[in-house]
Amino acid sequence: MGELKRLTNAVSRLENEALYVDLVTTSNIQLRVGAMPDVSKVMSQLGVEANCVVVADWEASQAGDNHIGEEFVQWRAQVYGGPCKDYFGKRATLNVLYRNLDRTFSYFFDPKMTTIVRKRWLCKWVKRQPVEVIGKLGSLRIEFKKNNILVFEGSRKIYDRREYRSPVEPGILVEQALAKVRRDGNNRDALEVIVAGSGNGFFGTSASFIARFGRRALWIDPCAQPAHSLARIGVHWDDVTDLFISHNHEDHILGFSACLKRKMDRGERLRVITAKSIYEVLRKQYLPLFPEMDQCVEWMEVKPGKALDLDGMNIITRWNHHFLPYGTLGLKITAGGETWGLSGDTKFDHKINALLGREELTESWFSDCKLIFHEVDFFNPGSVHTYWKELERIRDSVKGEVFAYHTAALENPPIPIAQDAKTYRVA
Repeated sequence: MGELKRLTNAVSRLENEALYVDLVTTSNIQLRVGAMPDVSKVMSQLGVEANCVVVADWEASQAGDNHIGEEFVQWRAQVYGGPCKDYFGKRATLNVLYRNLDRTFSYFFDPKMTTIVRKRWLCKWVKRQPVEVIGKLGSLRIEFKKNNILVFEGSRKIYDRREYRSPVEPGILVEQALAKVRRDGNNRDALEVIVAGSGNGFFGTSASFIARFGRRALWIDPCAQPAHSLARIGVHWDDVTDLFISHNHEDHILGFSACLKRKMDRGERLRVITAKSIYEVLRKQYLPLFPEMDQCVEWMEVKPGKALDLDGMNIITRWNHHFLPYGTLGLKITAGGETWGLSGDTKFDHKINALLGREELTESWFSDCKLIFHEVDFFNPGSVHTYWKELERIRDSVKGEVFAYHTAALENPPIPIAQDAKTYRVA
């Protein structure tokens, strides 16, 4: 997924496709300068850690932005343990980052997993260090100047961000990726579902799917670095006609800023399909980066339980049982006479369902589906996600074929996992 390059004795670069962050090693700690989509995964894969994060001014390109990625740094600390990190940044920039983390990372289930509660986890894992120009951490001095960040240890300058700017702009790397894929304008008479990713925020490519019918290509939960991620599965990014956002957790919106930036650069509007409450939070998450967002996005509202027709793709959604107060969507798409069901992030458990008393959360919701993709946890029955034994209950009660997703790749899983890059024809 990523590559670690040593630039000097003190500076290493963590590269992932068209984006990178810099790691600065001092006598006592290691700093990470900037962020990127999936930064937590890449660091974990390469076995590197940072004690302190230097938050740069928000920037976006067609590869993504340099603020997203921090939520799963916190989830990794919460799940696997880790020290509280110092976050240095200009006050306004740091406050935006903190508010975005607070909108998603601070919510979880209560012990019975029936209601959503607010946690004080940010206080445990994030120590804000707002500065105007100069911040100090022990013998380190971090200076924020116009479009630049400098790090000094004592009197010695060990990092100058401007000096380490990549000579290759992300946009060039994006175009190189796109050049490897042919456009596809074919009219489809049956529903096709392409798996862009079946993983989650910790493993693999985050759960992401493209549903195609007629001339429409609906991308559900765009994963990181769209040009490169879609090129790997043989899809040209510009063939995507619409985005569907299931909820606001980071691993389901990793590619959003890149998709919006590409449309803006081309003088086009990005069509986003989601529920009102989810879109309102999405606006709050990205308006600081894209003040003109309202003029560049065509939002199409879905209302759970009410069908939406998208040129022959009939979409119906439900509110899931997940731990964000703004809601999380599951969906079914019917096209060409057949139906595909996508659970979305949800805790399916028959005992919890009995307490909640919501019919749309039961097995029967999938009864008309020929193909079903359902999120899963193969290891922990007490997980906030669906334990595989509960997913067996769904599989045994419906006629449609069931595949698991939102999981790490396993050999011989008890329920087959939707394969990355595979096209499933629902006909």
